[in-house]
Amino acid sequence: MRRVVCLAAFLLGSAASAQVLESVRAGFPASGETVGPKPVFKVLVDGTDVHKMRFKIELSRDDFDTIDRTIDQTKDENGWAFLLAGDEWGGAFRTREPLGHGAWSWRAYAWNGVDWVKAEDEGTFVVDAVPPADVEGVDMRIDRREQVVHLRWTPVNTDREGRPERVAKYKVYRYQKKSFFFSIRAFELGETDRTWFEDRDPQALVTPLVFYKIVAEDEAGNEEGRRY
Repeated sequence: MRRVVCLAAFLLGSAASAQVLESVRAGFPASGETVGPKPVFKVLVDGTDVHKMRFKIELSRDDFDTIDRTIDQTKDENGWAFLLAGDEWGGAFRTREPLGHGAWSWRAYAWNGVDWVKAEDEGTFVVDAVPPADVEGVDMRIDRREQVVHLRWTPVNTDREGRPERVAKYKVYRYQKKSFFFSIRAFELGETDRTWFEDRDPQALVTPLVFYKIVAEDEAGNEEGRRY
């Protein structure tokens, strides 16, 4: 019996010593970053046997007077992935439940096999959950000789609640109906960071019914839902 106990203790000691955690860092979102309502968090670590480590994230809206959400990989693996990108090692978590609009604080932990080790730093980020305002002033000009539809529109500078907005790109959708019996179908033609677009698909000029919708997407990835 004594030999079995000693062997078990030796094996546990070997497993613990193989996994060495030197540091933990809150990688992304970085402090001051603006993200969408479902950000991907990155917890970065230095050590050995990193792929065996587990991670935890705490989120707060009042600088940790209250913890609004705890995401613990040891209790739920869903949404977590091992992170290996260049010199970055650790864990990544893709948010499943959207975060509310406004400022958030977060801190990270890594499990070293014995206890939780807190990150050296804490992060503060801003969630932008409001999409840009509707695109207006859309103008369409058809050039049948060149077989192209020219689209232009007014730049978007505010979100749907009237606050200043930074638009990253515009997505162009074309809606068409090939016959009376077919429902209208939409597909994304392309995207641009300008306020004009050229549709050179010849189908645009031979389909009985065609119309376009331009949707702005902000730097946080917010895009207003499609409407027919």
